[in-house]
Amino acid sequence: MIKTLAASLTLIMALAACTTPVERTASGAIPAARVYIKSMTEQAAGLSPVTFTRAAGLLNNDMLELAINDVVLAQIAGGEHLSIWLKPGSYDFSIKRVNSLGSNAGPTTDKLTLPVAQGGRYELRINTELRGLKLQLVK
Repeated sequence: MIKTLAASLTLIMALAACTTPVERTASGAIPAARVYIKSMTEQAAGLSPVTFTRAAGLLNNDMLELAINDVVLAQIAGGEHLSIWLKPGSYDFSIKRVNSLGSNAGPTTDKLTLPVAQGGRYELRINTELRGLKLQLVK
């Protein structure tokens, strides 16, 4: 029993040493290197802001891909946020785990369709729950 526990702890420590540290900003914004459609982060007349916020915490350690209309917009880690600017219209947003290794708790993706209106302001919250990923509009 003790040998099994020691072997398990050794394996966990070895795997933890292999992980790449995540680059972070002091403001909590997603670093520019992980934003793939930078033009969407620029404010302009006639566009509405959409802000994504991901909670920090134990369940939010894995990296997620944030997509708009099936095109990857950015990768978001726990405790980060991103604001984009969109023309009025309907947009499909989705999140999925970048690496689902060891993440067997529920679905590894979630989707949300958001109708964006002229002059609107939208906040979307990204949570990792025991039942899986959750992308939701904050009222």
